[in-house]
Amino acid sequence: MRKLLFFDIDGTIMLTHGAGRRVVEEALSEAFGKPIVTKGIPFGGKTDPQILTEVLALHGIDPSEENVSIAGERYMEGLKVVMPMASCEVLPGIPELLAALDERNDVELALLTGNFEPMAYLKLQKAGVEHYFHYGAFGSDHADRNALPEIGIQRAEALTGSSFETQHIHIIGDTPKDIECARRAGWGVVAVATGNYSSDELAAHHPDLLLENLRDQSPFWRYLDNVA
Repeated sequence: MRKLLFFDIDGTIMLTHGAGRRVVEEALSEAFGKPIVTKGIPFGGKTDPQILTEVLALHGIDPSEENVSIAGERYMEGLKVVMPMASCEVLPGIPELLAALDERNDVELALLTGNFEPMAYLKLQKAGVEHYFHYGAFGSDHADRNALPEIGIQRAEALTGSSFETQHIHIIGDTPKDIECARRAGWGVVAVATGNYSSDELAAHHPDLLLENLRDQSPFWRYLDNVA
């Protein structure tokens, strides 16, 4: 039976070292004519529309559909300029893991991320791994991360012509929200402590597999072959 693996991006595949946060502040400050500060607002595990909605509301700006749309457009415009020059880091073991997974005919790779779809691929291109992912579910599909699994599985089955059993679908992510998302969908979940959450913080949410990072991939392969 084929396995369907949904990867998160930020904190799981790569780090952008605050590039997105800086663009949000600059783009929204310019768009709405007032200083926008995001310090203290957690971004991890949230969708881009959710982040923008929260930032606008906290600065006294009506988070209407129109304003969130304006904020999203300005953010994407800014990130397109900044990302090619940004200092980004591909996380340990990711290139090797994706290359090995891509070689397996029993594994299908996809994305499940809060990023707007164009920004997801912009980041992956910067990381040099965009060619492994041809579809997924994105923040541009729905503001609620927990709504993305249904979108992702529908897209996977439509594009591959295959059906995937629930017990063979898994999320790989770095936040408690990734774990919650997988649990609500009835999927398996691998948590990696390569983002803003420690192993202890992630362990409290009981992922199926918890890793400090993917440098040593042997636990991941055991999980994939014996549990997934």
